[in-house]
Amino acid sequence: MINKDYILRIAEQLGRELSILVGLRKRNKQEEELIAIDNFFLKYIGMTSRFINSLSDEMLLQTLAPLGKLNIESALWIGSLLHEEGDLYADYGNETESYYRYCKALFLLLEAYYQEHIPDDTIFLSTIQDLSDKLSVYQIPMHLQRKIFRYYEQRGMYARAENLLFETLEQTPDETLFADGNAFYQRLSLKSEIDLQAGNLSHEEVEESQAQLTQLQTQNS
Repeated sequence: MINKDYILRIAEQLGRELSILVGLRKRNKQEEELIAIDNFFLKYIGMTSRFINSLSDEMLLQTLAPLGKLNIESALWIGSLLHEEGDLYADYGNETESYYRYCKALFLLLEAYYQEHIPDDTIFLSTIQDLSDKLSVYQIPMHLQRKIFRYYEQRGMYARAENLLFETLEQTPDETLFADGNAFYQRLSLKSEIDLQAGNLSHEEVEESQAQLTQLQTQNS
């Protein structure tokens, strides 16, 4: 496990570089900001934005984990810079380019979150939440939906996880997601009422939702 102080140092360094990007954006220097982002990619990752965005999520993950262990620092940098790049394209009105960067950024940051303890008081957790909110209006790939669902549960955001589960199943009644949902409710059934209330659910709601999930699965079988 990476030392917490090391993650905080990455966050501090990232914050300094992001302040440069914010300054450029305030002065409406979008082209200069794109160049600066690409320079940061080269400086900290040794890859260009074009190359990173040309890779599928799985290929990018393999590139950052050649020996099976994710390079957490690179994942945090890439995810954060893609988030900034996505915001810039959104400002341009280029929704397609911003969408793909948001998806890739969230994929990497969630992967880093699962593999390493990321302190709550860093920019990375707020970036994950911002990306989740921005992508909530889109139909995103199933592998990313499942990562967000898992993230909400791990953060104790049970009602949000439940909403995402049923919204996704309405769009794509996927058997894997049904299995995820059944396992989710089994875990929730073992939690105390206090824990569930903290996540905006109750045991009664868990039982009702589990029955609803079973009914929906039966209808789609």
